Amino acid sequence: MFALLLAVYGAVTASRLALAVRWLRQTPPPDGDEGAVTILQPILSGDPQLEACLAANITAAPRARFMLLVDEDDQEAIRIATSLAGDRVEVVIGPPPTQGDNPKVAKLARALDRVGTPLFAVLDDDTILPPGGLGRAVGALDEGDLVCGLPLYDVAAAGLWSRLLGAFVNGSALITYPCADLLGAQRTVNGMFVLGRVEELGALGGFEAIRTALTDDYALARLYLNAGRPLVQTRVMHPIRTTVTGPGHYASIMRRWMIFALRYLRENQSPFTLGLIGIGTLSPPILVVLGTALGPAALSLALGALLMKALALASLRFRAAGIRVEPSAILFEILADLLTPLHLASALARPQRLRWRSRVIRMEGERIAYD
Repeated sequence: MFALLLAVYGAVTASRLALAVRWLRQTPPPDGDEGAVTILQPILSGDPQLEACLAANITAAPRARFMLLVDEDDQEAIRIATSLAGDRVEVVIGPPPTQGDNPKVAKLARALDRVGTPLFAVLDDDTILPPGGLGRAVGALDEGDLVCGLPLYDVAAAGLWSRLLGAFVNGSALITYPCADLLGAQRTVNGMFVLGRVEELGALGGFEAIRTALTDDYALARLYLNAGRPLVQTRVMHPIRTTVTGPGHYASIMRRWMIFALRYLRENQSPFTLGLIGIGTLSPPILVVLGTALGPAALSLALGALLMKALALASLRFRAAGIRVEPSAILFEILADLLTPLHLASALARPQRLRWRSRVIRMEGERIAYD
């Protein structure tokens, strides 16, 4: 059984890596006009890097307009947003989410009608656009109607738990979203950065149409796909800066992500999700457990397979974004692979309750409620 599982895991991982290489070799479209974009940033205070992230984006997209969207009961977010306000930066303050509202989408819903440019982008407040990234995303609109980027953590200076969180993203994003794109199996987007046409989104009902959805990125993707409007996965790789304060905070974020992932997987069962993603996610700890039981040689083979996957991904990230990887980051990625099924189990145990920074959310059926 060990040998068979090792062979299957190796074949699946090699296939995912090969698809990622093929995706990276695609010729990118010409850049578009970033001055045609208004970037909507829903803001929730609580991360010490928040102000630096927002300021970095204003610098990285010097021709775009920004709307910083804050709740009237979030005084720290209001302070930070107003300190950055200017000719291109508008602060939109509104009421906090009510029972049933997705906290991110509720902010977006009150902003779309205020956008005066033909294009909108949604950018999470811990996400940073690389220089020129917005223009490359605009150019990709020639290929579809809703464009998304690819997350990347540059974790060299981060703390232990932030590095572990980043290792999960770095060890999965590049061999998941691009693979789905190439195989025609893309049914969601990375909601940290999306871009589209204001008129098209308005015709689909705007953000109001997904205001009560728990998984906003998946709901937005379905809104477009159900209307026959294609998704586009671009090569824009955007850094993420998330401060993780300790093990409880780390487990809370991972649990939330796994709850979102399980909702997606339940509704999108396919050879891609069950094969490439399922085997790639569940195999690592099983291989290590079996290898430990069988002896040092088998354990070395299991760990060697995880090491080769992490090294290959590090090489691809350097090729795509120029980020060099420290040896310790490889170890974090291996550890993240081993821990992911535990986070899945936690999400399965209590899928109706999660934390979103300062907000505790519970699901009453399909309705969002706040404690």
